[in-house]
Amino acid sequence: MKNNIRNLKTDDNGWFTTGQFDSESFLPGEMNIMIFTDDGASIEDADRCIEHFNSLAGKSGVLDAVEKGLEKFFLYMYDEWDEMGIFGKIVESLKPVMQEYRKGAGLTSFLSNPSLIVYPQKSGEVGYGIQCDCPWEPEHQCLILIREDKCVYVGAFEMIDPWSDEEELRCVWED
Repeated sequence: MKNNIRNLKTDDNGWFTTGQFDSESFLPGEMNIMIFTDDGASIEDADRCIEHFNSLAGKSGVLDAVEKGLEKFFLYMYDEWDEMGIFGKIVESLKPVMQEYRKGAGLTSFLSNPSLIVYPQKSGEVGYGIQCDCPWEPEHQCLILIREDKCVYVGAFEMIDPWSDEEELRCVWED
C-alpha cells in the first residue's frame, strides 16, 4: 500500500499526525488528514481510510446516505436556529442555502475545509470520520462517520467514532 499522505507532521505531544492527501471522492481536491496516533491509529490505517474514502465516488448508496443525513441535520438546525430567535445572523446566512436546497442542490456542496479523521481500526474493518465546516452548525462543525460501506452518523462534531454504540450515534432529528 502506498503512502498517499503529504507533509506528515506529528504534534509536539505525539497525540496525532496531520498531513494532506488528494481526495477523489465527494469532496474533491486537497484534503487535510488527522491520524489519532496516540490512540493507536497508524499511517497504514490512514492509507486504508484514504483508499476507501476515495472509492466512495463509485458507491451511490453510501453517498445517498450521507446526503440524506446532511438533509436531516440541515433541516433540523435551520428550524432550531429560527425557533431560538436570538441567532438572526445565522438564520439569514442560511436562507441562500435553503433556496439552493429547495432547487435541488446537494448539501455536500456547502461543506468546506474537510479533514479525514483516522481512528484506530477495529476488527479488520475500515472506519473514519470526515469533519467539515458547514453553515448550519458554525460552532460545532459537521461530522460524517463511515464504517465499511455504511454511513453511521451525520451530525455535529462529537467525541465519537465509527465504532461507538448505537445510542451515541443517534441524532435527535432521527426521532
